[in-house]
Amino acid sequence: MSAVAQPETEREQLSAALRKSREVYLRCVKEVSENGAAARLSENSWSILEIAEHVAVAEHGMFRAVELGTDKTSEPDYGADAGIIRRGLNREVRSQAPERSRPKGRWKTLAEAINAFEKSREKTLDFVENGGKDPRRIESVHPLFGSIDGHQILLIMAVHAERHTAQIEDIKRTQAYRNAAGK
Repeated sequence: MSAVAQPETEREQLSAALRKSREVYLRCVKEVSENGAAARLSENSWSILEIAEHVAVAEHGMFRAVELGTDKTSEPDYGADAGIIRRGLNREVRSQAPERSRPKGRWKTLAEAINAFEKSREKTLDFVENGGKDPRRIESVHPLFGSIDGHQILLIMAVHAERHTAQIEDIKRTQAYRNAAGK
């Protein structure tokens, strides 16, 4: 058996990670009422609706980066995968969202933002599960991670949804959320 993961195995791993993060994220946001979606941790932080907008926009943008990526001819950097996951899930290290994925009121309701996320994630899963170019053979640039391969962007997509799920769960534990949600 080769020490290098085969594309089918990697695709299965990506699919599982993307499906898990989708399930966790949707379970978290679908129980939030539209009134509760206005809650935030502080005056200067994003509301649940704004987080959902960011997640949906970033999801779409990252998949577009995979679709529009160039041919990668160098060998994959498998060692970078774990670092991408670790950094993506580490909420102690704050990252500034690129301007293009910051909340701008694109959707008026949480349901609309969730629907946009679901459509984007379904398109991503279709790419991962039903063929298409080997993500390791796609090179693209991520605003925080620099030049990486398509597989790594797909990993970021999975951990990104999980990272923001944790952020929403923090908001849901506040009195402000309970007040807004009528709980």
